[in-house]
Amino acid sequence: MQYKKKYINDRLLEAGQKEFLEKGFRQGSITTVAEQAGVPIGNLYRYFDGKGGLLDAIVRNTYQEVPRLVEQLAKIDTDVSLDMKEDAKIHIVQLLLNLFEAHGKQMVLLSDKCATTRYEDFIQKITDQVANLVFIKFYGKEGGETDKLMAYYTSKAFIGTMFDILRSDLSREKNEQIILRVLNFYFYELGARK
Repeated sequence: MQYKKKYINDRLLEAGQKEFLEKGFRQGSITTVAEQAGVPIGNLYRYFDGKGGLLDAIVRNTYQEVPRLVEQLAKIDTDVSLDMKEDAKIHIVQLLLNLFEAHGKQMVLLSDKCATTRYEDFIQKITDQVANLVFIKFYGKEGGETDKLMAYYTSKAFIGTMFDILRSDLSREKNEQIILRVLNFYFYELGARK
């Protein structure tokens, strides 16, 4: 019986992520992945069930982790009548920065390079979840249909901006400054805006 070696698995994951980020999942070549990892193509199939199995191994954890982060955000205390408390904003910024560091490349892969895969709904899934959170936090039970739309469009723009920041590959300190300003821009007294 042959055993799978972690260093080979890791090289395949790294080469697969690089290939899919450069060319997208559909255009990415499993042969190129094997060559870049220095592994015979037949050996790649011992580790992953083809190109789809490799993609799953690269992005599955991130696809599941980001919605959990949004659930954590829902638990952060905010003052819905005015704006988020400063400590809540700092906590949100730190959660986002940690997520960027742990899953940034996979998040970009999910958002930009997974069309026509089971992961193509990633941005919509996160946007819907954030919009629901924003609606509840800022409008509550009194909110109407227009408020739901405002929460959705604000969340969609915010998520798009977060991915633009992630793609820009700035330092952690610069990201921290920008994310804090973006939070204020999108959500400062959102519930009071008419």
